[in-house]
Amino acid sequence: MKQKNIREAISEGISSWLKFEKLAGRESLFCERYLAMPIAQILSHNVRGNIQAEVDHPVLAVPGIAGRQPQLDFVVKDNGMPVLCVETKWADEKGVSVADVVWDCVRLELAAHNFGCEAMFILAGKRRCIEKMLASPSFNPERRNGKQSLLMNLHGTGRMSVTIKAKKGAVSKTLHKMLEGYPTVNFATTYVCERGTQVPKDDHQDAYTAAIWNIRPEIGGKRHTFNTK
Repeated sequence: MKQKNIREAISEGISSWLKFEKLAGRESLFCERYLAMPIAQILSHNVRGNIQAEVDHPVLAVPGIAGRQPQLDFVVKDNGMPVLCVETKWADEKGVSVADVVWDCVRLELAAHNFGCEAMFILAGKRRCIEKMLASPSFNPERRNGKQSLLMNLHGTGRMSVTIKAKKGAVSKTLHKMLEGYPTVNFATTYVCERGTQVPKDDHQDAYTAAIWNIRPEIGGKRHTFNTK
């Protein structure tokens, strides 16, 4: 199945499943972890390979080190190699911090670059929570020319190239602290966040929905070990 069709299937499947779960009286349980079952089921039907949840990151995890290793929410492997990596976030009334979203995307890009696999970022929640979050100033930082630069795009066309090297901005301090924890890893200067997929496009603000972006390396993009000096 083509990646666009997979994104559409996951988006519509999560939206429909959350609607059903709400009607069944389980709305109070909704959270990021609660999405694991529908995502796994839709992936198993649409993607060839072995689906694993909460997998140690294939580049950032260090065997033998005590403590929780950096992980990916889902990894689909075919013949032992990653073919698809997935990260998810749940947008509640407080939304999700831009640093957490970018860090997820950076880790997805890293896996995609090193293994040539596909990578997807899923954001689920009520429509009004997602739209409020994506329209917030932190997700729309101003460029030097005064124009805004969308970090996650649902309504436009084409794709965005998002820099992680900037030393100023809402994302920098938290993200840089995360990156500096891996001084020997070559991170991308930019990554590509393609236009988001959202099915169905229910206009009701309290409707549950899921938006999905394909994350991939920038063609010819530079890579470097990270430091702020």
